[in-house]
Amino acid sequence: MKKKGIWKAAGAVFLMTAAAGCLPVYGAGTELPLTEYDESQLEKFRDDTLEYWEIPGLVEQYNTEFRNQLEIYYNNPGSSTGLTKDQLLSLASDLRQEANELNQEAEDSKDDLTREEYQEYQQNIRALKSYAKDLEDDADGKNASGSSSIRNLRILKNQQIQSAQEKMRAYERLKDQDAIAQKNLETAQLTYESAKLRQELGTYSAENVLDAERALNQARASASAASDALENGKNDLIMMLGWSYGAQPEIVSVPEPDTGRIDGYDLDADQAKAIENNYTLFDTRMASSSSQGGANQKARTIKTQEEQVTMKMDLLYQEVLQKQTAYQAAETAYEKAVSDKTAADSQYSLGMMSRESYLTAEASWLQSEASYTSAKLDLTEAMENYEWAREGLLDIGSGSQ
Repeated sequence: MKKKGIWKAAGAVFLMTAAAGCLPVYGAGTELPLTEYDESQLEKFRDDTLEYWEIPGLVEQYNTEFRNQLEIYYNNPGSSTGLTKDQLLSLASDLRQEANELNQEAEDSKDDLTREEYQEYQQNIRALKSYAKDLEDDADGKNASGSSSIRNLRILKNQQIQSAQEKMRAYERLKDQDAIAQKNLETAQLTYESAKLRQELGTYSAENVLDAERALNQARASASAASDALENGKNDLIMMLGWSYGAQPEIVSVPEPDTGRIDGYDLDADQAKAIENNYTLFDTRMASSSSQGGANQKARTIKTQEEQVTMKMDLLYQEVLQKQTAYQAAETAYEKAVSDKTAADSQYSLGMMSRESYLTAEASWLQSEASYTSAKLDLTEAMENYEWAREGLLDIGSGSQ
């Protein structure tokens, strides 16, 4: 079962605690106090079902590596909290309003307060205003360490999302491979039993039975390896997203790719956006010229990296089109496989097909289903690689810097 969050904080209490460096430590099961997701979505993240669309939210809420970085930033006064600019400014505004209200309360009660109590009011007011200023500087990019922290958090979050998506697609492939291996084991078991029966009837030799036994042992080994790979793949996936090792959440199949998104791709515009957003290019632009061999060398490095982004975006776009064509062909083949499977089910139920022949038909069906699933996942991967690259997550190396 997924670990659940029990700690919530809000407003100035949370922010002042963070500023004081005594924020509660984040664990994999503690929800973020500030998030873009509404309560209904957060509740969905807490259930024991994993759906593909949930991955970004689950990374934000439960990914250990991402949350460990958040803990560092939340406990570092003046640094980034990993929030958007609007969220930072909104929090700063709330803090300033609370500071004003606290100041008004202090002035209204001044005659009834001791000197120490009044000074405590003023100290809290100054802390609120100071932290509000830090947040405003982060939002405006004036706090160099803060804006860098925001960027690093977003990069890390995107990398973890991308990795989890890859693991979930890999898990679905492993699931198909396991189903095929188990069906092959069932077929091998039946073949072995049939071989022994035929030997008793005098139509099979001992060597025939031995061959069937060898095939059965090999099928057992393959089925065991496939099951182990599936279990390992599951644990790799779920442990990134808040579940404990060995948990058994329901993992819903990756949905069919939304091919309508491809119609919205504009290669020229997307190449320009990818150049603007690329993480490596950003670092090159922000680095001092002296660290890169002078202004001319820096300009050449930037130009080279921009050309790399342009070239790789073109390759990624062509990959999308190729995988789309393969997916469409796989759909046609899958429709025929469904028809063949339906016919085999009918014949077997009517006693018109032997158990051996039916198992062979089932194995053929599973292979067809796996091929279709693979084409689906290949297209999904190609589309996501293109879209991640457009958002800046495209490796162009750093050796030229």
